[in-house]
Amino acid sequence: MRNGVIILALLAVACMAGQPLRAQQVPAAVVADPAADKQFPPELSILTVPSHGVEMDAFMYLTGGASPHGTVLLLHGLPGYEMNGDLAQSIRRVGWNVLLFHYRGTWGTEGTFSQSSAIEDTAEVVRFLRQPGNAAKYRIDPRSLVVIGHSFGGFLAGYEGSHDPGIKAVAMISAVNVGKIGADPKERQTRLKRWEAQLHPVRGATASGLFEEAERHANDWDYVQWAEALRSRPVLLVEADDQNHTDMQALAAALRQKGSASLHETAVETDHSFSDHRIALQAIVIDWLEKLPR
Repeated sequence: MRNGVIILALLAVACMAGQPLRAQQVPAAVVADPAADKQFPPELSILTVPSHGVEMDAFMYLTGGASPHGTVLLLHGLPGYEMNGDLAQSIRRVGWNVLLFHYRGTWGTEGTFSQSSAIEDTAEVVRFLRQPGNAAKYRIDPRSLVVIGHSFGGFLAGYEGSHDPGIKAVAMISAVNVGKIGADPKERQTRLKRWEAQLHPVRGATASGLFEEAERHANDWDYVQWAEALRSRPVLLVEADDQNHTDMQALAAALRQKGSASLHETAVETDHSFSDHRIALQAIVIDWLEKLPR
C-alpha cells in the first residue's frame, strides 16, 4: 500500500510540474515521509553556535535513527530570503542531518556583517559540528560533513570546501563568484542596485562597502582559482539562468582541466531562486547525495 501511495505522489508531482523530469526520476524523499523511528525520531533542534564572541542563531534538522549520520551544512545567500527549507527537509528524509544558521550581523544575530566574517562563521560552524560533545549530542558522523550553498552561500561552500580537506563533498547552487562581481561595470551596477534593496536584515554593512571588500579580495575570492583544491572531492554545480551562470561554467571547466575526481554539473532553466523548479532542485541534490560513499 505504501509503495502505491509513493508512486501516485510521484506521478502527481510530475503532472503538476509539467516538466521533462519524469516521475521515476523524483526521489521518494522529495515527496514521501520515511518510516518513523519511535526511539530516535527526527526533530528540530534550536541552538546557537559561537563565532568570534557572538552566538549565532542556528537550527538543526535531525534525521531519525540512533547511528551517527552524515551532516549537511546548508548555507543561505545574502541576506537569505530563500532559506531552502524544502531542500533541508528532503535531505533529512533521505537520512542526513541538516544545519542552517544566520551569519553574524544577519536576521537578528548579533555582530556586524561582512563577507570575510561570513567565511569565518562558516569555518566555526564546521568546527562546532566536529566537536566530540556536539557530534554525540546531535548524532553526527564528523567524517561525513558536506557543505551545500545557494548564491552567496554557494560561494561560502566552495571556499570552505577548498580550504578544509576534511569536508567530504561540496555543492554550489547558483553560486556568486564574489571575487569577480566588479569585473563587468554594467553587471556590477545591476548587482549593486539589487543589493541596496535587499540589505534590510543585514547589520553594519552597505552594498557599496561589500563591493569594495570583494574587490580588495578579487584574487583570493575568485572561485575558479579553487579548482585545484576541490578536484579531489565530489562537487555538484547547479546553474540557473542568472548572472552567475558563466562563472559557474568556468569553474566546471577548470575542474575538468584539473582532472576532477567526481564532478556533476547541471543547468536548470529557471531563475536565481529556482522558483518554478523547487522539486527539480531537490531531486538533483538528493540524487547526488545518495551517490556519495557512506
